[in-house]
Amino acid sequence: MSLHQAPTHSHAPNRAWALYEELPVAVLLRRQGCLVYANSAAEQLTGYTRYQLFSLSLDILFGGGCPPLPGSAPTLRGKLRLSTATGEQRWVDLTLHATELDDQPTEVLTLTDISVHVRTQLRLQHSEENLRSITDHISAAVVILEHEQIVYVNHAMESLCGYGWADLMTMDRGCLLSTADQSRLDTQSALLARGKSPAPLEVRLITRSGEERHIEVASSNIEFDGRPALFRTLFDITERKRAEQGRDDARKVLRQILDGGPVPTFVINADHVVTHWNRACEVVTGHAAEEMIGTRQQWRGFYPDERPVMADLIVSGDLTDGMEAYYGGRYRKSTVIQGAYEAEGFFPLCGKTGRWLYFTAVALRDSGGTIIGAIETLQDVTERKQAESTLHEVMDDLEVKILERTGQLVKAKAELEADVATRQGVEQELRSRNAELTALNTRLSEAQEQLLQSEKLASIGQLAAGVAHEINNPIGYVQSNLGSLAGYVGEMFALLEAFAAAEPSLQPATPANQALQGMKLSVDLPFLKEDTLALLKETREGVNRVRRIVQDLRDFSRLDRGREWQLADLHQGLDTTLNVVANEIKYCAEVVKRYGTLPEVECLPSQLNQVFMNLLVNAAHAMEGKRGTITISSGRNGDEVWVEIGDNGKGIARENLGRIFDPFFTTKPIGKGTGLGLSISYGIVQKHHGRITVSSEPGVGTSFRITLPVRHVE
Repeated sequence: MSLHQAPTHSHAPNRAWALYEELPVAVLLRRQGCLVYANSAAEQLTGYTRYQLFSLSLDILFGGGCPPLPGSAPTLRGKLRLSTATGEQRWVDLTLHATELDDQPTEVLTLTDISVHVRTQLRLQHSEENLRSITDHISAAVVILEHEQIVYVNHAMESLCGYGWADLMTMDRGCLLSTADQSRLDTQSALLARGKSPAPLEVRLITRSGEERHIEVASSNIEFDGRPALFRTLFDITERKRAEQGRDDARKVLRQILDGGPVPTFVINADHVVTHWNRACEVVTGHAAEEMIGTRQQWRGFYPDERPVMADLIVSGDLTDGMEAYYGGRYRKSTVIQGAYEAEGFFPLCGKTGRWLYFTAVALRDSGGTIIGAIETLQDVTERKQAESTLHEVMDDLEVKILERTGQLVKAKAELEADVATRQGVEQELRSRNAELTALNTRLSEAQEQLLQSEKLASIGQLAAGVAHEINNPIGYVQSNLGSLAGYVGEMFALLEAFAAAEPSLQPATPANQALQGMKLSVDLPFLKEDTLALLKETREGVNRVRRIVQDLRDFSRLDRGREWQLADLHQGLDTTLNVVANEIKYCAEVVKRYGTLPEVECLPSQLNQVFMNLLVNAAHAMEGKRGTITISSGRNGDEVWVEIGDNGKGIARENLGRIFDPFFTTKPIGKGTGLGLSISYGIVQKHHGRITVSSEPGVGTSFRITLPVRHVE
């Protein structure tokens, strides 16, 4: 509420109020909303004289935030901002206490200057806000603790451990670190408390998902919210640790490979220090790995005096002058390994009598291409050199003998030249006859392949025709007998119905009637009637199915027309072939037909049926125990028609696609295929001036497409 303006007359303090004059804090007395007293400390704090204060509205002094009159509570307290006479803003801690002075209700306002404290708090708050803003925008995880309790984490810490702010504020510290790692961090904190600067620690942090991450922790003491706190920065070094572990593993594997290898090998680093000296190198040089590794004395294995070996020159980059100075014309670039150099020489210090060594050196580089060392391999070629020496001696002897023989050869040359002319004529004639034989052999191979196909088709046709003939006879009289049996059964059931109709007129007490009634109860006559008719119907359907299969076999073979070009329905040929190979397919695949509209095609139907059979059987075999789908599609494209047989079986490996039409090539187990089916199919399609193509993807399936002209062209 607003205060009333203080009276203009003087208000001299009486003796009771004089006690407030001695107080070091500002004191104001107010009655009925007007100031009636101000001590010296109040004058110093506000910059106004006490008489100016009497005429001053407290709304102006406190910027509209003056204290209200006391209500039910006898004492009020708060923090207010005060405007001094010079315009300076100061913060005061105000206490308003209601009492009685001189038997009148009086409000005692005590003002304590807390400006320095408030400004310090504001600066601290601003610093903390800056700290939060900075830490929330850096990639390193930050944690602030007070008395080992988390009071602040940045976004990077939440992302690192997988826990949110609220979880981390209430979480027990043992959830993130093992007991041993937490103990090490406690030791780090104790060192900080004693004023020391401990080194960063590597610990393992357990994330919310249970993953273990390697963390480097650096700690320092700070002031947070005006209180001492521990500031920790956590750096995720998991990938670095994994990389280090990978490098260590690689070094171990490299050492095992080098030490277990039969090739003498040693490795030096960028400082020319030997890092590997395998057992084979020990045998060749006579120097053990213990005396070489860690030194720069790799030369001792080969030379009496210190000098660089080829690996040293590669590490130094001295690939021109150095190589020429130490190896002369005996070195060369490797034709096998890019950037490698090789040379050969005799080393008297190796072995008892010295060794001839062939050595190759190449630089070792890091992922950035920087040389980090070199590896040199040795090959003992002493035996080869000795063989070459022996060979030179033999060659010298041969040269003497050659000179002796040269005279004889010159003499024989004239005789041979005359003979050569004669032989050339004979050779020309042989070449001509060889060309004729080659052409004849080619035609013979083609005729043999066609004969093989014709004989195979003829055998299948003869077998199918014979089977069809042999089956047709018994099927004929079985079908005839089934017709007769159906008639007999009908008459028998009619007779039984007549007996049933006459049953009520029979004497029930006769023994015959009683026996008949007993048999009627033991035999389910209605069921027998219904089931007998159903069995006869199913048997007729089975016999008709056998007749259709026999007819399909005859159509499939077409023995009488197998070599005549004729118009044929490819869809009928596909359906006939499906019936013939139904036993191969029905247990392993479902057949889906997507026939288009096709004209009759001029072809050899029985041979195309053979192609369809080979592709369908192969598709069934491709399922390998699982039930799949075989899709048969067809269509027309201008003067050509196409038939496509696809499956979702195991597919064909890419490296085998170019060989599947080769004779005797098969990927089936021994005994499952001859490797001739696709080769013969390819020949039949070529004979029809058509094309057969294949597309396949392992694990997805295979599709064969046959494209044929509608009319045969000779």
